[in-house]
Amino acid sequence: MDKGEVVIPAKDEEELLLEKLVFGDKSGFESNLKKVDNLFDYSDDEEEEQQDGEDMEDIDGDDELGGVQDDDLFFIDEGNDAMEVDEQEEQEGESEEEEESEEDNAWYDSDDERLNISLTSSDRLRKLRKTQQDSSISGKAYITRLRSQFEKIYPRPQWAEEDDEEEVEEDNSDEEIEPIEKSTNALLNLLSTTQSFIITKQLKLISPNRIAISRLKDANYQKYAKSAIQSISFHPTHPFLLTGGYDKTIRVYHIDGKSNNFITSFFLKNCPIQTVQFAASPAGEDSNLIFAGGRRRYMNKIDLNNGQVEKISRLYGHEQHQKSFEYFKISSKGTYIGLTGNSGWCNILNGKTGQYLTGFKIEGTIVDFEFSNDESFIVIVNSAGEVWEYELSTNNKKSNKTNIHHKILRKWVDDGGIGITKIKLGGPKNRWVAVGTNNGIVNIYDRNSFTSDSATSFRPKPIKTVENLITSISSLVFNADGQILCIASRGKRDALRLVHLPSGSVYSNWPTSGTPLGRVTSVVFSPNNEMLAIGNESEHNQYRDPRTHQITPALYRVRAPFFWRNTISLIVLSAIPLGVYLYTFKKLSGDDLADIPIPPISDEELKVLRKEYEEKKAAK
Repeated sequence: MDKGEVVIPAKDEEELLLEKLVFGDKSGFESNLKKVDNLFDYSDDEEEEQQDGEDMEDIDGDDELGGVQDDDLFFIDEGNDAMEVDEQEEQEGESEEEEESEEDNAWYDSDDERLNISLTSSDRLRKLRKTQQDSSISGKAYITRLRSQFEKIYPRPQWAEEDDEEEVEEDNSDEEIEPIEKSTNALLNLLSTTQSFIITKQLKLISPNRIAISRLKDANYQKYAKSAIQSISFHPTHPFLLTGGYDKTIRVYHIDGKSNNFITSFFLKNCPIQTVQFAASPAGEDSNLIFAGGRRRYMNKIDLNNGQVEKISRLYGHEQHQKSFEYFKISSKGTYIGLTGNSGWCNILNGKTGQYLTGFKIEGTIVDFEFSNDESFIVIVNSAGEVWEYELSTNNKKSNKTNIHHKILRKWVDDGGIGITKIKLGGPKNRWVAVGTNNGIVNIYDRNSFTSDSATSFRPKPIKTVENLITSISSLVFNADGQILCIASRGKRDALRLVHLPSGSVYSNWPTSGTPLGRVTSVVFSPNNEMLAIGNESEHNQYRDPRTHQITPALYRVRAPFFWRNTISLIVLSAIPLGVYLYTFKKLSGDDLADIPIPPISDEELKVLRKEYEEKKAAK
């Protein structure tokens, strides 16, 4: 054998095992190739099982203390006595606390398991010893002992425990609510459930002095509109909210006050939305219809059950009295749709098919109308404050048809009514009538006080005149039981007030100066009297930062395509006056003006003129 040759011994079992762990083998390589799709899918349960398995392997001798008396397990640390305690048993006792604390930790460090802390290195750490023989503990046990030591010195306050209980209750309640998908299928699933507004017949009286109200999360915070909210509407039975505006998009939200999930949306091409409303389902039917209209000669009907969109423009010879479908109202039971026409006409359509039924003609210019709660009559008002009450329907039980009459039940004039903008009915049995004007005044009438006397019934006196606003009234809304009237104006920021009925007092505790209402465009109460939804104009300029007023990247992106075009235009427009100026300056600087004749004058005449000039100057 040559001395230069080195004999490599065969690999023993330990070396082969180590090589397999470090580099792997052929069988392991083939099995990992099958799992390459799930290479980065880690399971927390598998890691916990592995950790539990390792802990169980380290724990032994659990039954050694079975025969030891309880008194021998504890002692009073006087500094001289010694007692041997197995470190593994201590870790076992603290494992439950460690597992509970891991769930609450904001982050987790795997090095804590391999870290050992010496408790004899300083006096501060000696306080963490439970026995005299405690010399070192693991990182997890160190964290647990520090936490328990801190809680002994500073006990948990009562408010922290109450917050924990509330979080547990919220978690339990959230488990019952299933996540909502953003699609029409999710909308159909919600419509098919029994979840609805809880409407109680028992009347709860509201205080006339202070109102208990709190702000919830914005209804459309998950998907804001791209323009001002022009109209909002609650579903009559389900907790849905509908919004519409000039961005031509209808958005539907599931309202619960916490998450307010966005469900679906409908884009109406070439139709900026002015009014949108849910239609109540007639008795015995399960229809879920949405009507939307803008400044167009048609309106859109959307069926939520099948997603079909239909245009309604059939007026059968009455098109000249209805040039726009931008303002309409649906009766409380969904039987009728009213439209404000031109030339004093108020046209009535069928609430299900959209076909023309009849029309009411009044004197002057119609500004607003309102259906009664029982659909028995309709109230129409013109700009001069004259109010007509027409009988709307009488049911024929034999033929099961609805006959519409044009009988005038009452005609009266608003007290000082000039520039009427809105009218609204509310309360049980249509007791209250509110009339708003363009100068911010709202007159509230009690229809029960209307007498049969022609003199007093023609000019009734309001029970309350609200003068808290100074701009034109754009919204008048009663809540379901008629105890609150909401008045608002879009002509000024934060112009909204709540009026209590029948006292007529205006609530002073809300809204406050810090309530971010903005310019209110629409207002609606929920059917169960629990929510008040307020739509406003978007006051955030997307091209300027609201705090620094600096140009945002969005404005740079908008200006980018026009940069060079605007630069060339600026150069051309600036060159024209600059060229004229340079040409004029060059010509005048090179001319000595010798060709301009100067009239001759003698020295004597010059002295006389100079003397007159000095005399006039001295006289001044």
